[in-house]
Amino acid sequence: MLIQGFHLTQTDPSGFSVLQDAYLSFPQGSYTVLLSENVMAASAFLKMLAGENRPSAGTLRIDHQDIYAFSSTQKRRWLLEVGVIFSDFKLLSDRTLEENISFTLRTKGFWDESSLGAVGQLLAKAGLSDKAKLRPEQLTDGEKQMAMALRAMIFRPRLLLADDPFHGLEGEMFQTLFRFFRELHKTGTALVLSTSQPSFLEEAKKAENDPAIRWVQLENGVIYPLEEKVS
Repeated sequence: MLIQGFHLTQTDPSGFSVLQDAYLSFPQGSYTVLLSENVMAASAFLKMLAGENRPSAGTLRIDHQDIYAFSSTQKRRWLLEVGVIFSDFKLLSDRTLEENISFTLRTKGFWDESSLGAVGQLLAKAGLSDKAKLRPEQLTDGEKQMAMALRAMIFRPRLLLADDPFHGLEGEMFQTLFRFFRELHKTGTALVLSTSQPSFLEEAKKAENDPAIRWVQLENGVIYPLEEKVS
């Protein structure tokens, strides 16, 4: 998806300014990593891209459409193509890990007779096969974080928005999710994620055949590119 913003201003209810007359352009199918010392600002920006936080002023267009001008029907249809990983989008406490991921396929309308096998394969790739029948309270924080990422990726969205998705992940689990994002991007998904994890930058430097990650900074209400961030 092509993402463009013109004269974007965003002020939260407390009066904090997230964006101030900002411009942005994320090319079709790009992989964009947002760096910001203010994690609340980064979260608010991603939720604006998700259709949750209407800009106070300016225009946001995704695939040349103003998503905040959509009717409720148009917005529901558009959201079927969007995956989100936000800290306040919790796992369903009364369902197993396997059921949480399956739930997304069902609600998005992608469920068929092969879906359960696809869920099992994804859990196996993530090293969570033995956790499939466990409920969220039986999982570690890192396993929950990975589960939320798997839930957002299982249907191969056209756009994936991820707010600090590596938070709490270390070692093999961190590297697995990093690899999943790279693989998802290669299928044509556009990714926009924020990160406060220095290890993400180090992993991006080491990765072979790394996709063309576009690094951008959000600072004092302005978004600007950092083209040399991983050089």
